[in-house]
Amino acid sequence: MKYENVGDTNFFSEISEHQISAREFFSCVLLDSLDRNLGLKNVLISYFDTNGKFLSWTSQEGVLVDCEEHPYRKFIANDVIRHKVYQDAVRDCLTYFDVTPRLYKSTDIIKPVDYDHSAYVRFLEENFHAHYSVTMAFGINAYIQVVFFKSLEKGDYTDEEIEALNKVYVYVANSYKNFKKHEQAKIVSNIQSEIISSGEKAYLVTDEFMHIMSYNEMASNYLKDILGLSIMEEICSTRPCTWLPFLLGGGEDNIAENRVQTRVIKNYIFKIYTYDQTYSNGIIDRYHWITISTKEPGKSSDNLGTRLPLTQAEQRVAELMYNGLTYKAIADELVVSYHTVKKHVQNIYTKCGVNSRFQLYKWLENKENNN
Repeated sequence: MKYENVGDTNFFSEISEHQISAREFFSCVLLDSLDRNLGLKNVLISYFDTNGKFLSWTSQEGVLVDCEEHPYRKFIANDVIRHKVYQDAVRDCLTYFDVTPRLYKSTDIIKPVDYDHSAYVRFLEENFHAHYSVTMAFGINAYIQVVFFKSLEKGDYTDEEIEALNKVYVYVANSYKNFKKHEQAKIVSNIQSEIISSGEKAYLVTDEFMHIMSYNEMASNYLKDILGLSIMEEICSTRPCTWLPFLLGGGEDNIAENRVQTRVIKNYIFKIYTYDQTYSNGIIDRYHWITISTKEPGKSSDNLGTRLPLTQAEQRVAELMYNGLTYKAIADELVVSYHTVKKHVQNIYTKCGVNSRFQLYKWLENKENNN
């Protein structure tokens, strides 16, 4: 391990460039950089979901997704290091915004008297030809861990090595934070385009952990009317919002991907959509986008619509919209392009004399009742 190169400009430069161009930050590219610039060769990246379920790991040999034959399957229940990492992360509400070093030295967690004969050491020796480890924890509930190994011959990690790894952690954590900010900016931009195409005027975008990533002024005015002026103090991208769980629901209320959930609060209609960002390692980051519209009590649904006939394709699109599918899901269902769906929706709105998905719901309900 090249201690004198822990602050090596090449490593910092490479991961800084990686954070901008990469689709997945924790990958073989990071392992190669650790090896090439810092001499850290025996390293493993493991991935979990936010509830602690194992998904896959990446070594210099590539990605190995969880399966019946995966070496980690039989050891999961005995991995005391991972259990400790996960419990601490949940307790501390760890996210990708945290950059304070979180290192777990295996000999600090397992008692010295038990260590050499522990199930953990047997697992390391059988799979990584190692005897000692240091684990770094990153991301939501530590759903990513980077593990460094050393053999029995080379000895346990010294204070000097731990200090060096602390510096590595800071470099990696800051780059990952910037990667997530860049990635989320692109996701929010894509979602905003979807919202604009839908014709909705008031919106907010959140992640799965109750952070509000984006919103507009009309949405904030509606929220103030519902929840009071103090609501603006809770709108933040780095701190959980206390009232979002009420709006998003939980348990059986969880929204399936590509489906839309409707909630009516006071005189406002909330449409809640999902956006899942998936990765080859099995991780799924879920976002929500929420549109807000006002009820129109003075407007009868009998007057909605110009009674122009819909084509067969437009009728099918309207039905799928009524069932709560997003534009992307409709495109996938009908095996047409996203642009084609948007064109159908524009025609549907014009023919039905409506300006939003909610008005289209009412128009279709009224048509069904009349039939």
